[in-house]
Amino acid sequence: MDIHSYYDRIAYRGTQAVSPDALRALHLAHVLTVPFENLDNFLGRAISLEPADLFAKIVTAKRGGYCFELNGLFSLLLEELGFSVTRLIARVRYGAKPPYPKSHQVSMVNVGGESWLVDVGFGGNGLLEPIRLSSGVQVAQYSEEFRLTVIESDEYLLQCLVHEEWESLYSFTLEPCQPVDYLYPNYFHSHSPDSRFMQRRICTIPTKDGRKTLVDRRLSIRQDGQNEKSVVEGDAAYTRALHEHFGLVLP
Repeated sequence: MDIHSYYDRIAYRGTQAVSPDALRALHLAHVLTVPFENLDNFLGRAISLEPADLFAKIVTAKRGGYCFELNGLFSLLLEELGFSVTRLIARVRYGAKPPYPKSHQVSMVNVGGESWLVDVGFGGNGLLEPIRLSSGVQVAQYSEEFRLTVIESDEYLLQCLVHEEWESLYSFTLEPCQPVDYLYPNYFHSHSPDSRFMQRRICTIPTKDGRKTLVDRRLSIRQDGQNEKSVVEGDAAYTRALHEHFGLVLP
């Protein structure tokens, strides 16, 4: 873990103190610079969760990734800085039908006497900053609004306000996971034809006033409540869109 190279990758210039403010600043810097993307699935490249491979891809090569990669590496950074991190796994509900499998990596971070839900790797309407892990919490994060509730005795539900209605993103318990627990869902998402990440190319990143999303050739730019959609024609235009909107340069 080269902390300063990681800071350069996410354009972070804040404090290294172990504090809620530092956690929020690191989280925001990460999601605004590192896109959620699954392009390696279509480039014939294996998705490795080894720490050195994650660092080489996301930091050195300035790529993105999906939850097991982004939250996996971000957890390692937080631990290197001295944060207390508990790895969790969530059941994605957004755009899915029950039963919901455990298929999304998130983290719980304890700092400042409180526990926080940390997630820099959700591909749609995800958190921009950590959210305090307490039932009934409702927060506005720039153009997004989130709330956290308890739906079972030990299961939390994260929701996002979309078109004036609360959309369920995912649910999770506080049962700790080990990195090895993510190997099976990671293999499914990078190999199975039933995985949405094997069915279409996805690249998305939030902004402080909206979100940019490229699904196959369809580009959507949401800004200040307005949504502009277009079709990216041709490989050259697709390559330019990846660089212009997501900061990605593919070989």
